[in-house]
Amino acid sequence: MTKKLANAGLIAARESSTLGELVDSFIKLRTGDVKPRTMAKYTGVRKHLIDHFGENRPLKSLTVADAKEFRAFLINKNLSENTVRKVCGVSKTFLNLGIDKELLLKNPFEGVPSAFVATRVRHYYVTPAEIEQVIAQCPDDEWKLIIALARYGGLRTPSETFALTWDDICWEKDRFYVRSPKTERYAGKEGRVVPIFPELRPYLYKCAETAEDGAQQVITKHRPNSHNLRTRFHRIITQAGLVPWQKVFQNLRSSRETELLEQFPIQTVVSWLGNSPQVALQSYLLVRETDFEKAVKSDATGAADHVELGRTKGDSVKVAN
Repeated sequence: MTKKLANAGLIAARESSTLGELVDSFIKLRTGDVKPRTMAKYTGVRKHLIDHFGENRPLKSLTVADAKEFRAFLINKNLSENTVRKVCGVSKTFLNLGIDKELLLKNPFEGVPSAFVATRVRHYYVTPAEIEQVIAQCPDDEWKLIIALARYGGLRTPSETFALTWDDICWEKDRFYVRSPKTERYAGKEGRVVPIFPELRPYLYKCAETAEDGAQQVITKHRPNSHNLRTRFHRIITQAGLVPWQKVFQNLRSSRETELLEQFPIQTVVSWLGNSPQVALQSYLLVRETDFEKAVKSDATGAADHVELGRTKGDSVKVAN
């Protein structure tokens, strides 16, 4: 009926679209607006959608059942739960453009789970002793600083580390400014001020002493385009006699945030680390072996005090096995 009315000139013809056309339209709109890593994520999700539905699948033919089948398709590819949720979330974002263009009345992915699920499987607390052991195996001072900025400064690596300039360092006030490429598009999230922690200072100062005259970037030799940082970092960890942990750089940042929260209030720590209390609790804070040891000792002391307070002369104490 819509086509007949449009052919008669009584209403404007409605735009028709395929899934491939809509996704390509979305990606084109965001080109130049997002980081290369985000664009790579979009193209990856597009491939999943096209592999399952096909390039020319009519947009209006997609149903809620189709979206659920797509989720099952991703699960059968042995993707992790959070990866499946991320792909479905981006797919939902793609199809929201169809609603904006009035090509769809509702989004078939609306009810498909897309929220991140916290998991501790890949979390690892890197102790100060371990990281010093790793730093000792670094090939030069810049590599030592890259690791120290992540472990002692809590910087995101490589994005924030490679954005750091010598003009960002305020030696007089013992602090430095961190630009955050990940969050710079949000008002007030362009960057943050971080203390030059005592553990970080010697590595930062050493590179400052040896920096070339007129150098702007703090890290110059190991730029992202010339080195695969994670692969090289794995090699350094192995040379230190340790087994590389998962999420090698993020776990350095997580380890630092966990330590800082023992000394400072959460609003201070998340301001220094550049995340929110919710994200810190969900994705960063770690449970360490020392926490268990501390809890056991505390419990034992408390139990001993309780026994002593409850005893009188001549009492005997029975201890259950």
